[in-house]
Amino acid sequence: MNNIKEQEQKLLESLVRLDTITDLVANSRKKIIDLEEVKKNLEKEKKDLKAKLSTLEKENHQLKSKIDDLDTKLQTNNNDGLKEKISTIEEENEKLKNEIKNMEKDLENSKYKIIKNQQNREEIAKKLDELNQETENIFGDKEW
Repeated sequence: MNNIKEQEQKLLESLVRLDTITDLVANSRKKIIDLEEVKKNLEKEKKDLKAKLSTLEKENHQLKSKIDDLDTKLQTNNNDGLKEKISTIEEENEKLKNEIKNMEKDLENSKYKIIKNQQNREEIAKKLDELNQETENIFGDKEW
């Protein structure tokens, strides 16, 4: 009888192991199904992210193009504006140079006139002195 009990015991142990293995297989199948679901969700998310990335890349490219266009316009406007300012400054500079030249000419003329007037004054003073001397010589110290 011992033999039968041992066989029963072994059979029970085998059944328990078989139940455990069955549970493990069932749990593994459930986990496989869960993992497949997770995989599907991740693939869908990956696809969505690729679409978003594509859209963002297009928007980025468009924005870069707009920035390049704006930079070009800004440089053109700045260059045109600077050219106008430079031209205006150069014109004003030329006017000022001409005015300075005219003033220098006027100054030279004025200096010449002053020198001439001083020379005339000296000549007149000299003639007056000569006339006074002649008058003194003719009349002496007598008053008129």
